[in-house]
Amino acid sequence: MLLSDAEIERYARQLVMPELGEAGQTKLRAARVLVLGAGGLGAPVIAGLAGAGVGHLTIIDDDIVDITNLNRQFIHQTNRLTVPKTTSAYDFIRQLNPDISVTCQQVRFDALNADALASGHDLLIDCTDNPETRYLANAVCQQLGMPLIFGGAVRSDGQITSFVPNNPKSPCLRCIFPQTSLDYDQAPNCANAGILGSTTMVIGGLQTAEALKIIANFGTPLIGRLLLFDGLANSFTEIEVAPDPACPVCGNG
Repeated sequence: MLLSDAEIERYARQLVMPELGEAGQTKLRAARVLVLGAGGLGAPVIAGLAGAGVGHLTIIDDDIVDITNLNRQFIHQTNRLTVPKTTSAYDFIRQLNPDISVTCQQVRFDALNADALASGHDLLIDCTDNPETRYLANAVCQQLGMPLIFGGAVRSDGQITSFVPNNPKSPCLRCIFPQTSLDYDQAPNCANAGILGSTTMVIGGLQTAEALKIIANFGTPLIGRLLLFDGLANSFTEIEVAPDPACPVCGNG
């Protein structure tokens, strides 16, 4: 379907890009994207996807807005404290772009509901901050053959890559971060290590860019490449990552 006059006007600054154009914008409009987490990474991802005109967003988060969130989670406001993040995110999206479709669910993504929540989407963006959910999202995406955009941020450091099942160059999360029996509660997180809003905006912005590229099929996504961000030096390091043939999730392990 052709874009309407209103859509052409709203997305004019994207449509003039030869890499995207009307054909790419139409693909964005038809896409269904699942965003896990409406926090530090989720904020720029939700804003970026809604602004770009991704046709349907599903937001999953079981948390409420807290005063400590507001240094980085800019889709939430001071007058939304104690409100579910999904409700706050929904209101933000409706104000930014009322033309797209939004589903928000205040639930925890777990082994009982993961398949049902993920099914029917074209892409999943992991904006969570706990390993159990990350490994579960990875397993579900591999099972469904759905691209997964992984991002992480703590202090002033971040990392991002994209996992695309059935692409021979793409590993999965378990290939490059083997699951262990370590106590994940002892790992650095935003609460005990700190986080800059600038860090989540950089990584969340890159996650958004990955999503747009994969959906509209332009540019070069981070497949087989893990990008590390050092916010103190404002530098990036790229590491090649490869599938593990013995991986228990995507290989023959």
